[in-house]
Amino acid sequence: MLANDITADVELVRSMVARYFPIYDVKVSYESVKMLVRPDETMLESNFESLRQDMKAKGFVPFISYSGGEHAVTVLRLPQGKKRNLWINRALLVITFMTTTLAGMLLWSDYSGSQELLTVDNFLNGAVFFAIPLMAILGIHELSHYVMSKRHKVDASLPYFIPSIPPFGTFGAFISMRDPMPSRRALVEIGIAGPLGGLAVTIPVALIGLFLTANGHAVEGSIGQAGAMYIVIQPLYQLLSLLVPMSENMALHPTAFAAWVGFLVTAINLLPVGQLDGGHVARGLLGDKAKYLGYVTFMALVLVAMLYDGWFLFALLVFFLGLNHPAPLNDISKLPKRTLVVGTAGLLLLTVTFVPQPIIVVTPDYSFEMTALGGNNTTVAAGGMVVFQVFINNTGNVDNELRLTLEDVPGNWSASLFLSNSSAVDATNVLDLSLGYETNATVTVQVQLPGGVSEITRDISLVAEATGLDKVQVLTINVV
Repeated sequence: MLANDITADVELVRSMVARYFPIYDVKVSYESVKMLVRPDETMLESNFESLRQDMKAKGFVPFISYSGGEHAVTVLRLPQGKKRNLWINRALLVITFMTTTLAGMLLWSDYSGSQELLTVDNFLNGAVFFAIPLMAILGIHELSHYVMSKRHKVDASLPYFIPSIPPFGTFGAFISMRDPMPSRRALVEIGIAGPLGGLAVTIPVALIGLFLTANGHAVEGSIGQAGAMYIVIQPLYQLLSLLVPMSENMALHPTAFAAWVGFLVTAINLLPVGQLDGGHVARGLLGDKAKYLGYVTFMALVLVAMLYDGWFLFALLVFFLGLNHPAPLNDISKLPKRTLVVGTAGLLLLTVTFVPQPIIVVTPDYSFEMTALGGNNTTVAAGGMVVFQVFINNTGNVDNELRLTLEDVPGNWSASLFLSNSSAVDATNVLDLSLGYETNATVTVQVQLPGGVSEITRDISLVAEATGLDKVQVLTINVV
């Protein structure tokens, strides 16, 4: 651990520790100096924090532990940190603003029904109504960590934003902690500061988004041939929606979607596992026992991955980053009641911001139903004509294109079909029918029998085909 003059370094470390803790034994190894001390329990936390600051200035870091009835202060040399490059933060900020604006442009174009994406109007609306609210949520989240880190004298970087592709345009943001966590109190207060700060911005953004949604337009028509993505609103978001009356089936405004992402980010960060914010808080509240909560959280993520496969990828990420949280430098001081309450309440926010299936992907459904009006069985004399009315209803979620054909018709019989609201002169044996979303149509089937046919029962099939589906309506004709 030490420089060229190991004796001088050991003496320096011993003298610094002795200012705050009486020493009764010193053990020196190649990597560290360990001193057994007799601390004043009432001053342990404040004295250790003062020692940490003194040693940080000299390039050392202390740990304090309690085992076998003895308190020990172990000192290591701090690794040399790299020089900070704020241009990286600034470049990522600009790039992420552009990618979230692009995502906002796509959202606004879809919301407004604009046929062109690359317009000044789309750019401004995408930035104002999505990029700025979302980046404010993420930025305040990370700046809250940063400010609280400074309060605990923990060196941290400014936020790094991570650009991505639509529909979010970003993978979030993070700050780099350049010092080890000094205490359980710091773990809780720094850890919970981000989710609370982000939530403080998310809630007003949600209310604004709900107001804009309520004053927008309703969703109409099918989901489209490409399908659709639906989001599941979090419990806290649902509660806020009670404050903003709105009609059913209103199109979600991009600002409301930004708030939804904010609640999702809050929930993810509050998961009490590993190096997530919730993992910091859990380690501060529960000490080493927090690892069991981390294991349970990991298994829960694997289970909910059956509902939404995105959780499985996130579970893998958490696993490879580590399910356990390292101990702070001072892992023995008790938490103040206020910190205990704030940390516990913060973790409970997970129950109102987490949903097991945040996104539901809906694929096109080309289902339809056919029903013969008045029955599908009739009796007719030779040389007569039979007429059936068949009701066809689009029960899927897209506009449907159907092809109707008549099959199993005897060669000397004449059969045709046409839309009931059109003329018989349009009759054909193959009918292409466009059936819009939530619409229906009635088709007339007419069969002309030749003379000389006697006492026969014949089934004629009306076959309807749509994308990936086909149905058959059997029409039975009894000849007497």
